[in-house]
Amino acid sequence: MEKCVVVISYRYADSTLAYQGYGHGLELEVLRQILSFATDGLTPDLTLLLDVDVETGLARRQSGGGEWNRLDDYALAFHQRVRQGYHELTRADTQRWIRIDAGQPPPKVQQHMQEAVLQRLRPKA
Repeated sequence: MEKCVVVISYRYADSTLAYQGYGHGLELEVLRQILSFATDGLTPDLTLLLDVDVETGLARRQSGGGEWNRLDDYALAFHQRVRQGYHELTRADTQRWIRIDAGQPPPKVQQHMQEAVLQRLRPKA
């Protein structure tokens, strides 16, 4: 008997592809092989991309009070490549990814996230 379990993760293997592959330019196919081995081929059923332009995202990060890390210090072009990488990942697997415009007010973003998750959790008829 298969057990249904819901797991919510802040980031997963796709972040490695976006940051190391698209951002730093490492070979995507090699990264995919490593990630497949590391995760035993496990992929999420649903991935939400909270998408916002790079400048806005960095400004929010800087003013948000959280700890600034070494990735935050990279050039704007790096962050643009990462964002473009996420966009390519969403286009490659449209059944799994849902893009949410994170430039909206936070309550709207939360609403769209909840709707996306609840839609996916609904039993299929």
